[in-house]
Amino acid sequence: MKIARIIEYFPPHTGGMERHGLILSEEQIKLGHEVDVFIGYGDEKLLPDIYKMPLQFLPFYSKTRRFWFNFWASKQIIRRHRKNPYNIVHLHGDFVEAYFGSRLSKKIGIPVVLTIHGGLNPKILNKNSAKIFNKLQRIICVSGEIKKSLAAIGVDSSKIFIVSSGVYLEEFKKAKTNINYPKPIIVSVGALTKQKGFDYLVRAFEAVRNLSKCSLLIIGSGLEESRLKKLAIDIDDIYFLGALPHERVVEILINSDIFVLASITMPGYYEGVPTSLMEAMAAGLPVVATSTGGIPELIKDGENGILVEEKNNGMLADAIMELIKNRDTAEKMSRQNLEDVAQKDWPLIARKITDLYL
Repeated sequence: MKIARIIEYFPPHTGGMERHGLILSEEQIKLGHEVDVFIGYGDEKLLPDIYKMPLQFLPFYSKTRRFWFNFWASKQIIRRHRKNPYNIVHLHGDFVEAYFGSRLSKKIGIPVVLTIHGGLNPKILNKNSAKIFNKLQRIICVSGEIKKSLAAIGVDSSKIFIVSSGVYLEEFKKAKTNINYPKPIIVSVGALTKQKGFDYLVRAFEAVRNLSKCSLLIIGSGLEESRLKKLAIDIDDIYFLGALPHERVVEILINSDIFVLASITMPGYYEGVPTSLMEAMAAGLPVVATSTGGIPELIKDGENGILVEEKNNGMLADAIMELIKNRDTAEKMSRQNLEDVAQKDWPLIARKITDLYL
């Protein structure tokens, strides 16, 4: 099968969707498929056939950049399809990508699949947008919450499938080593944006640090980085590690004690099923997370983690302290996470997604 993938941001840009796109492409190549990947930003050398948009001067995350990227990628696919036909086009995004994908499908006469990785903007959730989504052959949602949103506006439920991202479980079977931070080590991974709620985590950690010796490692980069560093300037044992190679992230997760995800819902955004959360589970970490978006589909309160209200640093602090003080609870949640994540191994996920093309 010859697959065309359209995904605006690609590694080394940090994010669950970016890594999803890379690993899915790698796994589909292993399965014997040809995969051409059209990206707006990223490393062209990660795969044999990556094509990058030339208009790199356009501002990141802007509507203009997103429009021109999808326009450019569509034109590239139309041109290449004439010489060496594709069997399917797989886009990653939401309504904008659905619009371009529906036009592309009509133009070249092949199926188009869209994966939606995060919450949809309520402004686009209406019957008119449902007509666009319904022109696609398949819509893959990483969480049931996204599927509900689409079905509620009239998108054909028979077109919608729930398949989360995955993790390479084998990567997390390494032995623990010593990383030089005060224990217990609390870790959080994600883009440093308002949606990830790191300011609430920093404030929660301040309260925890006043009660217990521990450290907080924050892995990721983003627009909020300088503001968060200022917020944390007088708090001991917070370490901003920046965007790290995946192998280093895995090493830190394996050697940490508690994982925290403080995501919040914002207009046009809520969490899907975060890859960082699945990686924490694969590392056998007990989890503290906010009960938002698709997070409760992975974390069951009191079983494999503790769920708290979003934007509540007091509850975050209490939950972290509970896991620090009660090691039996933490170890029970650790074992449960290792059991639950077994079904998320990337080779299994990639086959599920590829089977939906047929």
